[in-house]
Amino acid sequence: MNKQDPNLRERALFLFSPKRANKVYRDRLLREGQNDSDGKSRMAATGYGNHGASTTLNSMVGWLVGGGSAEDDIDLHGALLRQRARDLYAGGGLARSGPATLTTNVVGWGIQPKPKIDGEALGLTDEARDEWERNTLREFRLWAENPMCDAERQQNFYGLQQLAFLSELVSGDVFVLFGMKENKRTPYTTTLRVLEADRVSTPDSQEGESESTETESGGRIVDGVEIDKEGAVIRYHIASRHPLMENATAEIEWVPIDAIGKDTGYPNVLHIMTVERPEQRRGIPFVAAQIEQIKQLDRYLTSELAANVVSSMLTAFIISDADDGKLGMEDAVNEDEKVTDDELKLELAPGAIYSMPPGKKIQELNPLRNNSAFESFVSTMETLIGASMGIPKEVLVKKYESNYTAARGALLDFWREVRVRRTAFNASFNQPIYEQWLSEAVANGRIEAPGFFDDPAIRQAWCGCMWMGASMGHVDPLKEVKAATERIANNITTQEQEASEYNGNDWLANIRQRKKELSALADETSTNKTTGKEA
Repeated sequence: MNKQDPNLRERALFLFSPKRANKVYRDRLLREGQNDSDGKSRMAATGYGNHGASTTLNSMVGWLVGGGSAEDDIDLHGALLRQRARDLYAGGGLARSGPATLTTNVVGWGIQPKPKIDGEALGLTDEARDEWERNTLREFRLWAENPMCDAERQQNFYGLQQLAFLSELVSGDVFVLFGMKENKRTPYTTTLRVLEADRVSTPDSQEGESESTETESGGRIVDGVEIDKEGAVIRYHIASRHPLMENATAEIEWVPIDAIGKDTGYPNVLHIMTVERPEQRRGIPFVAAQIEQIKQLDRYLTSELAANVVSSMLTAFIISDADDGKLGMEDAVNEDEKVTDDELKLELAPGAIYSMPPGKKIQELNPLRNNSAFESFVSTMETLIGASMGIPKEVLVKKYESNYTAARGALLDFWREVRVRRTAFNASFNQPIYEQWLSEAVANGRIEAPGFFDDPAIRQAWCGCMWMGASMGHVDPLKEVKAATERIANNITTQEQEASEYNGNDWLANIRQRKKELSALADETSTNKTTGKEA
């Protein structure tokens, strides 16, 4: 048989998996370097074939990978990734520090709205525009700062921001349902209900499993997200209860909810997630890429801690030939301090001296541990894990040991990550909710917005809004204020922009407040001069 023909193994494999058989066949030809009659390689490796795509390099031969779609690689692994990510988050360490640090900096005490309508397109004067924006902000606060906006009546809007953003990081994605519920504390009925990722799942799927299925219309349901033939999301399938709830007696039922309201054109469901690949339907936890590293590092730290604890407790052993029927370590801990009454379990105590039973000896005992590589190894792992998260190690572990330039560089690098994520969160959560609320405010006459429901372009002009969050913080405030002053003087930036980035304040509000303060100061000075008192 010609070596260029498929062998017996390859022909047999073809019956079960033609794709796999073809790959095995091609790899063999490459390894064996089969040549045509002219002496040239039948499948000469070129370009990436000589490097990252090589199947003949010794360093690559054992690297077996199988490519898959976003559904295969991401969507159908979501359930297991969520459970592992939550377990790591609950255990603390880097898996908790990463999401918590991002949430604190991206959301903080709340991302505040600042209406910015297109006054020119709407034909408004600057004074009319400013008045409309101030009134709209007052109305929004009436709704947002009240827990009545939460369908569960627990959080105000800014608390829901934190919950949604943190849930997205820990679980990979989160869902928000719009609803309407009357209340006596506000004139608004719009409510938000934040659902954990597990609640959206494919009907009749196994509890806590990610599954997909085809629909009769030719579309698919991928882990609860239904798409049509073109891949557009048309509805979400929501379980009646959390699939992992213990002691639940009621059977799970699934309720399909259209993604977009047929009458309103507004979303019924917000799906907040980070998209990494085209055609991806579900998100992945923030720590998904580092799960193995974080778990292994946690095991290493736990073992080092246990070893050091045990080492510090073992101070001396007394070897005796007398057999009193005891193991020799029963009395190491006082009776009132023991954790367990199990006689087969021994407990250690700091500075204790233990007697050993007959026949048992300790050849060598060195209770002092000196793992000189511990700190450098852990520091390296923290750097690698932090880089994968997009968080500098200094920020991740809250430990700053470098100079001003290096510390500021780390903060600036981290702040770029914060801005990207805040922008994405504003687009997927804050702005759609603001527009939904504004629609109700205009519909019930609380806010006047002519043409709002008549022309999409006019509605967009009315819906303009900036979202202001916490600022980066400052390594050296004096230097940074001087730099900001130079930027303003050279028309590189504006006072409004600098005020927003410095501490999240509204520059125009600052001006109004300063006018009040200066006026009060002038009045006080005038009064003191009249009465003869010193200012």
